[in-house]
Amino acid sequence: MTRQELTETSGPELWQAARTVEDIARFTLTDLMLDRREATQQIGALLLGVALTEPLEHWVLRGRPLPTLSRPGSVDEEEIRRIETTTKALRHWDRRFRMGIRRKAVVGQMNEVAQLLREHQAPDIARRLFEVLAELAKIAASMSYDAGLHPLAQRYYRLSLRAAHASGESGRLFGANILAAMARQMLDLGRPEDALDLIRLALDGVRTDAPGRVLSMLRTREGWAYAKTGRVQAFHRAVGQAEETFHEPVTTRLPYWITPFDASELAGVIGGRYRDLALAQAREGRPYTDLAQRSATYITSALELRAPRRLRNRAFDLIGLGRAHLLLNEREEAVHVIRQAVTIEDAINSGRVERRLHDFHRESARYKDSTEIADLRGELAERFRTRAATLKETA
Repeated sequence: MTRQELTETSGPELWQAARTVEDIARFTLTDLMLDRREATQQIGALLLGVALTEPLEHWVLRGRPLPTLSRPGSVDEEEIRRIETTTKALRHWDRRFRMGIRRKAVVGQMNEVAQLLREHQAPDIARRLFEVLAELAKIAASMSYDAGLHPLAQRYYRLSLRAAHASGESGRLFGANILAAMARQMLDLGRPEDALDLIRLALDGVRTDAPGRVLSMLRTREGWAYAKTGRVQAFHRAVGQAEETFHEPVTTRLPYWITPFDASELAGVIGGRYRDLALAQAREGRPYTDLAQRSATYITSALELRAPRRLRNRAFDLIGLGRAHLLLNEREEAVHVIRQAVTIEDAINSGRVERRLHDFHRESARYKDSTEIADLRGELAERFRTRAATLKETA
């Protein structure tokens, strides 16, 4: 299949349920047939700016209801429950297998579900299959993102959003979650303006009737974008809204995907954003110590609240705290927490954690006159060289 055949068109037709099924069936089949390098070459470059956000505007509009059928569908209640159970298991997949094998399994399941949606299905079954398809696509996107395969991750995020849209109103909150993930990817890539557009689109889609915790998560992403652009007052407004909505009474059952966004995650995210803002102020020669201290306070609180099993999040917290300690010129403390993060990374092998360690290595260059910092930087540099060589061998 050529790159041209893999290119999505824009416009309302992109969001038709039948078109979404065909695009997912075709794309997943191609992904399964090609190795990682070939798949990346076929997909092409990452979409940025208007090319990314303009085709997504249609997500805000209500999708057409799935047609009512007079005869039973090919998938019955027992089978759809089995499919949903399998998807839930994939959501909690452990790390016993290489990322490529795990991702291919998810992509294969996506293709099977798309094939079922090509057949005659009752409306409620079709809706649930689209919900499964959206979740599987987001899992594939997250795996690709963690491995640093950003164009591939973005493509699966977009397919996930289209599947969520096809599922109707039941998929609207999940769509906001997908857009939040896409915004996080843009922030990771240094594109805060694109992230802000994606979050505004998510907020427009859910409006104010979403659970407070969902709105809080979206506001933290918004604050992240403001911090990256140095918009201090807008940042404080977004963070204030995030804390306020987080504590709103819970009157409905929360979606499963928002439950990890607990008090520890809120504190960790806000602490990380205070560090971003402090770093931006420091680079401009403006006062930043108070912001850096707030960052350290929030992240320390996050570590105290964080469940021990949330290893990747703890690693993020520790690296964020180490970077805050650097800004406060607390070198020994920085080295101590970064070594803890390295120990966790050895156990979980996360590409995103590794990239955060790269951030610390880059920012710590100005402190390399310190023996502790110099030693740690040397260890990290050797680690990066070994990891790069291993990836080159397995590519």
